Amino acid sequence: MKFALPLILLAALLAGCKRQDCTDGVFVLSGQDYGDAPAANVAPLPGRLPPGQLPAGLQPAADGHYPGTKAYCSVLAAHSDYSDALKGNRLQRGRPWFVYRLDARWPQDVYPYHEADWRLKAPARLLKKEESHGSGN
Repeated sequence: MKFALPLILLAALLAGCKRQDCTDGVFVLSGQDYGDAPAANVAPLPGRLPPGQLPAGLQPAADGHYPGTKAYCSVLAAHSDYSDALKGNRLQRGRPWFVYRLDARWPQDVYPYHEADWRLKAPARLLKKEESHGSGN
């Protein structure tokens, strides 16, 4: 019985965020500490951008557009993507990382970029730090 809950959670995460499961806002992973209430002093995270409109530092897709910041439907979904974020160089092993709530709504402000890979449609502000992980593990 004690293995049932982790298996159920894993199955839900592997299936990706389904619309009916995503009633708790939009969240992002970050290696940057913006503080507990960053909305007033942090620029919005970027949404989808066409080729030629990418600011310096954003990694474009193969066709030149920026697909938008990777978004999650819950803190748990964001937390579960830690390993992939390391592989994709969105986070650095051994460094602190954070989960933030955005000023965005699920599913109105996100779109499926690939299977189980949701992105912001438009810029969204960070509202609140939901989790901090100081050890990077």
